[in-house]
Parts: sequence; C-alpha cells; structure tokens
Amino acid sequence: MNTQPDPRAVSELAYRLWDRRGRPEGEDQEDWFEAERQLTTRRKTDSQIADEAAKESFPASDPPASGLPDRPPVNAREKWSAAAKPRKKRGKPGARVED
Repeated sequence: MNTQPDPRAVSELAYRLWDRRGRPEGEDQEDWFEAERQLTTRRKTDSQIADEAAKESFPASDPPASGLPDRPPVNAREKWSAAAKPRKKRGKPGARVED
C-alpha cells in the first residue's frame, strides 16, 4: 500500500504555503515537507474515521446477541418426527418401477 501522498497534491499545497509565507527564496523544501506532513496527516485521519464507522456498523444485518439460550421452534417435535419417518424410494424420472 502506498503511504506517500500524491506528488501533484504536495506540489500544489507546497506552492500555496510558500505563497502565504511571502514567497521567500531558498526555503522551498520547508514548504514541501510541511505539505507532505499535512496531506499524510489528513489521509490517516480520514482512514481512522472510516475504520471507526465500519466497526460501529458491522455486521449491519445482525442484531446484537441477547445472551439468552436459544429456544427450539414451537413445532420442532412435528418437524423431527416427520424427518425421522422413512421416505418412499423414488426412481429416476421416466424409469419403470417394478413391484
């Protein structure tokens, strides 16, 4: 992952910083490093904000657990007894079944 800010953005911000300081000669590196620092700090802050928002909303579809034990469905006995009964064997579609 690239952690360096975009050079074009750094250049534009460095120019604005230099312009605000009265355009002094020979101090261009100070403005460049300050622009890099500001852009890197902004990126980290935006990333941290996104991470916090994701933590608060994930997983969005699952309700919080109640901590209580699960209860079986009301008709669980009927379903289990129906599942325990042997099924009739079925042949392939179109195949003859001999008695």
